[in-house]
Amino acid sequence: MEKEQKKSNNYLQAAILLLMIVVFPAGSWVYMNMGYNRSKTAIAELQDYGHLPAFQLTGVKGTVDSSLVNGQMTLVVFINPDQAATKDRMQVLETLHRQFDERNDFKLLIHLPEITDLAAFQKEYNLTDDRQIYLVKGDSQTLASLIKNTYRIPDLSEAREPGSSVDFQTSASADPNNYPYYILIDEKGKIRNYYHADRTVDIERMVEHIALILPRDIEGDPRLRRDREL
Repeated sequence: MEKEQKKSNNYLQAAILLLMIVVFPAGSWVYMNMGYNRSKTAIAELQDYGHLPAFQLTGVKGTVDSSLVNGQMTLVVFINPDQAATKDRMQVLETLHRQFDERNDFKLLIHLPEITDLAAFQKEYNLTDDRQIYLVKGDSQTLASLIKNTYRIPDLSEAREPGSSVDFQTSASADPNNYPYYILIDEKGKIRNYYHADRTVDIERMVEHIALILPRDIEGDPRLRRDREL
């Protein structure tokens, strides 16, 4: 009996040793390799689609021009308060703001129609952080010109292939009141990618891209980030 027990213990020890030496490291390698491949694919999606245009538009406290976001990572958005999808899109932006609230080098640039009461819109969606959020408005012709000449209209299929580049529509008219895309611009002013504002998979991809290219030397104490999560 004692002999069998000893033999059984030897098998158990051998199995544990096998797990420690072979299985766990192999699993870790697979996991790390998957993460590396995912990051590599995500980085390949961040291309150069042009540059942030020079603009001068009306903000909550006066004129806002492109110099305010130069040198900062910026998410460009066009919102029409009369659209049914606006509340859902603004909820995404509010969540994004909370997630990157401590970053001084990340901005939200939200374009609105000329008739919008910016102060009321700001209050309705709790967008009072004028350090990170810029609400701007302009006439339809000015906003349409920004889209047509610089931002363009992406052709985003519902199932974009990982690592694929963005194609653009050539026949669609530039309508700032119906432009359902988020545009990611890096700190050098380059347009890096486009995301459909109403697709969860695009939103997830956008957050991943922001985290990938946002400079990491200003991340702050990780304990503070954990406190905010709790």
